[in-house]
Amino acid sequence: MDDGYSKSDDRPVNSSAALVKGINIIAVLLSIALISLGIWLATRPGDCEKYATVPVFLIGAFFLLVSVLGLFGAWFALVPILYTYLVLTFLVLVAFLILSIFLFAVTSKGGGYSVPGQTFQQYNLSSYSGYVQDRLNKESNWNHIKAVIAASDNCAKFDQISPVDYPYSDLNSVQSGCCRPPSECGYTMTGAGTFTTTSVPLSSNPDCTRYSNDDSIKCYDCDSCKGGVAQDLKKTGRIAGIITIVIFFILVAILILACSVGHRFAREHWNRV
Repeated sequence: MDDGYSKSDDRPVNSSAALVKGINIIAVLLSIALISLGIWLATRPGDCEKYATVPVFLIGAFFLLVSVLGLFGAWFALVPILYTYLVLTFLVLVAFLILSIFLFAVTSKGGGYSVPGQTFQQYNLSSYSGYVQDRLNKESNWNHIKAVIAASDNCAKFDQISPVDYPYSDLNSVQSGCCRPPSECGYTMTGAGTFTTTSVPLSSNPDCTRYSNDDSIKCYDCDSCKGGVAQDLKKTGRIAGIITIVIFFILVAILILACSVGHRFAREHWNRV
């Protein structure tokens, strides 16, 4: 009779322990997904100024350690460690909230504008958030970005477009801003990737004199190029922001469930002791 009672008494504890372990296994997988997001941001070919990479990666790595700590505490029924895990998970939750707000704040402004006679859009750096403008206007940052753009295939693909197809081309933001002169300059496309830069520009826009048909120059020093990069950052930042919001709500659910199950597990554990 005693043995039967003991086994029955152990079931709630075993059930709670299994739930805590399951929650932490999910948390480990979630942290790995977050680290993968950081790696994706770091390897984005068009995202040269990776303002979100470091915080995303660090939060993911920290959350992985916290999740492993929680799994360790659940596996060996170490109640103090489980309580520490809950506190640290709450801190991760706060960090996620701050990161999500930051990502949406810096990507809330800006966008392209249409030019008559063209299907693609142009981009103006001044329309984006002050944070993005400051990062792109910093000389050391922009020198690095220029090198990345020049090494990419954006302008090489643009150079394959014929003058006939040019007005109807589906250019990405980097191609529109960095591989061609602004439309208001009035330069005519004479060949694949080349324009009549010898003519007097129709606009006082400084980018008109910065542009060159030279593949090593193009419009890499143009404000329009910075605008194109800012648009690319906005697109990437929005994707990262949506992912962090989704993970945030999953974390809220995990924390609520972990608090409930963890409290029950601790109570049952101390009752056994």
